[in-house]
Amino acid sequence: MTRDTTKEIAELKQRLAAVEQEKAALFKIISHDLRSPMNKLFALIGLFKMADEGLTDEQLNYLHKMEVVISDSLNSLRNLMDLRAIEGKGIKVLFEKINLGNLLKRVVREYEAPAAKKNIVISFAGDTLWLITDKISCMRILEQLVANAVKYSPFNSEIKITLCEQAEEVQIAVTDGGYGISASEQARLFQKFTVLSSRPTGGESATGIGLYIARWMARNIGGEIVYDNQAGSCFTLYLPKTAPGSRAPG
Repeated sequence: MTRDTTKEIAELKQRLAAVEQEKAALFKIISHDLRSPMNKLFALIGLFKMADEGLTDEQLNYLHKMEVVISDSLNSLRNLMDLRAIEGKGIKVLFEKINLGNLLKRVVREYEAPAAKKNIVISFAGDTLWLITDKISCMRILEQLVANAVKYSPFNSEIKITLCEQAEEVQIAVTDGGYGISASEQARLFQKFTVLSSRPTGGESATGIGLYIARWMARNIGGEIVYDNQAGSCFTLYLPKTAPGSRAPG
């Protein structure tokens, strides 16, 4: 290798490092400077709706549409931050004993309001169940699956969430009343930036990274997500009951 070639390689590495620093700075802006005002707008809309005296049905409908757009944008920002972490140094996990039943109830409460806007009922059948896993990853996976079900379910339908225990693992199934996913598209379901033919039923956006993130996180804590066409779409999360060695997701 000549001296000139070595110099060119060193300069190229410096440029790549500078680009990486710019990307990190950009994502920091996304994380704080964009998310913070959106949260404030979301809270203000909630206050307007609480004091709805004198507001017409048309005005309330506009507030609802603004709420959907802001909520959708916040979810997209959070997905981008997760994707940034995955493609960077990965996501560190902390295995601890958690009550999975309580965690699921918390996620259900989080999405009851957006589901109600479509007259969708979320039912959860399960009991107290303890396991050793990473709480934050588990929460994000469940949020992705329930949010996806709400996004693609038709108005006036039901989302069923079941929790059951096997000898060495637990299963959480999220089943919606949607139209399912065609066999030809199922092979691409968990690929990054995959946008399928089925569209959100309430005008929400679809970036194609939510399910990719959910499966990556599931595999990162020793679990798996599988899809099944039933009377709608059913995503089942399998998690080991004890802490496995975190393995590199594929």
